[in-house]
Amino acid sequence: MGLNLTLDHINVRTANLQAMLKFYARVMDLKPGPRPHFGGAGGAWLYAEEKMTDNLDAVKQNYRAAWVHFIEVGSTEPSHSNLQIEHFAFTATGMGDFLKRLDSEDCPYDLTDMPDVAMVQVNFRDPDGNHIHVDFPLAEKPAG
Repeated sequence: MGLNLTLDHINVRTANLQAMLKFYARVMDLKPGPRPHFGGAGGAWLYAEEKMTDNLDAVKQNYRAAWVHFIEVGSTEPSHSNLQIEHFAFTATGMGDFLKRLDSEDCPYDLTDMPDVAMVQVNFRDPDGNHIHVDFPLAEKPAG
């Protein structure tokens, strides 16, 4: 008997809550929604508006709507005692529009082809410097 795992959420510590909320709304289409009361700690939960659908159904067959949890903190300075996540990733369609969004944000990105799985990664960083990649079907990669 194996585990049937799905990603539930990621949790990001930030001292720039409003900038992060605006960036994720504009770039990732994630919207604020209900969040339990955590003893007065500031933060927000972001939701995908609908279940994710893509051309990679074999990989993401029962993928749940993506959630990003932000916890507001006084500082996000790295510390040797804190574990760091190297990146987190999403799968999507609509690469052309997504690249236009990043360009409109003056958000640098690079593309990494993964021909063995027919995908291309769009790698970028959010306002706090967190590495994110969004995976698209390779067929959506712009020419050039």
